[in-house]
This record gives sequence, C-alpha cells and structure tokens, in this order.
Amino acid sequence: MYGARRAGSLFVILFVAAFVLSLGALAGSFADPDRVFVDRYADDTNRVLDMAGSYMLALAGLAFAWFAHALSRLINERVALLVTGSLAAGGMILAAVAWGTVPLSLWFGSLVGDPGLQEGQAVLPQFGFVALALGAMLPAAAFVVVVARAHGLVPTWLRVASYPIAVLIAFTAVLFLPLLAFLAWVVAVTATHRHAPLIER
Repeated sequence: MYGARRAGSLFVILFVAAFVLSLGALAGSFADPDRVFVDRYADDTNRVLDMAGSYMLALAGLAFAWFAHALSRLINERVALLVTGSLAAGGMILAAVAWGTVPLSLWFGSLVGDPGLQEGQAVLPQFGFVALALGAMLPAAAFVVVVARAHGLVPTWLRVASYPIAVLIAFTAVLFLPLLAFLAWVVAVTATHRHAPLIER
C-alpha cells in the first residue's frame, strides 16, 4: 500500500544527496575547459565526494524504478509507466557511471600503483550531464505525462500541473533548474496518489 510513498521519498532523498555531495558542481561545470576537471580530480576530497555522489545517484535511479513499479500496480495500463520509468532510471544510472568513472579510476590506480585515467578527464563528466539531461529527463517527462493520464491516480490539480512540468523537464539540457520541478512533482505524487488500484476509463 505504501510502496510508492516509500520509493518516491527515498528517490528524492538520494537524488538530492547526490547533488549536494558533489554532482551539482560537476553538472555546473558542463562545457568548462579540461583544466577545470583535471584540477578537480587532483583533489582527494573531491574524488571521494564524487564517488559518493555517483553511488547516491545510481541508488536514486534504482529507487525511481521501484517508484515506477509501485505506481504501475495501481493502474490497469502498466506498460507505459514501467517503460518510461525504467528508461528514466537507466539514464540516471548511466549518468552516475559517467560521473564516477574518473574518480574511481584514480582511486583504484592509487591502490595498485597505476596512474589511473589521465587522458580525457573532462569527457566522461560532461557526458554524465548529457546522460542525465537527455537520457533520464526525456523519459522522465514522458513518465510524468503517463501518470497524469492515468485517471484518478493523482488529484485533478496535479494532473493539470503535470503537463507544463513535463515540458519543463524535457528542456533540462538547456536549463538545469527544471530538475527542481521534477523533484517537487515526485514529492507531490508521493503525498497525494491513491493507494487503491484503479479501473481506468
């Protein structure tokens, strides 16, 4: 009964934690020159925080997949919700992999006496931004629409608000702030969705 509530809450907590720890700074460095990333990864503290943030984001992706599954059990048409939710979760995990690769490589290299990844340190974190903004948030926008179209799953005011929110989320690659609208939407769905299975009309 409370699966979606737990999953949605856990997703928001993990996602926010990931960006507070470090990934917000990495995302904000998108399109910066290579030297910015080289200097960042030269600092031990930054590498630890980036690894922790990447793990948090990967776990957030898993929590979002759980959220999608829990919501899908409440409606008849489950496939669209599961597909869009799984794609969004996969995009988050892909972004986490991209953001975690360089610091993990340098950390592992320090353990085995190898230098770790030295060339192209800017490419993977910048790819991480694209993976999140396009790979995760485009299917997340579709997920928002699917939830809005599921009759009776969320209150009318949230159904109406979901459409402009979905448009905003689709433009995360241009304006990063729509992520906040997405998180607020998940919180609203978590707090207001109906628990009983619905017969859609």
